[in-house]
Amino acid sequence: MRRLFWTAVGAAGGVVLYRQGQKFLAGAREQGVVASAQQVGLSAATTLAAARTLLAGAQRSVPTTAPGKAASRVRR
Repeated sequence: MRRLFWTAVGAAGGVVLYRQGQKFLAGAREQGVVASAQQVGLSAATTLAAARTLLAGAQRSVPTTAPGKAASRVRR
């Protein structure tokens, strides 16, 4: 039963991606090659900026306290 469910989910996802791809290609034909290339470049740049922001947030050091001093840092 699980396999049937995931097969159906995969098929539905494939159909959605196919339709989105067809819309993208139709729009690219209308706009021309240069405008489509600019949109792809802008999308890639936006994705990279978001990834850099996430990585920078993950690399921040977490402040640590010395053992035995944790109780003195608790605020009430």
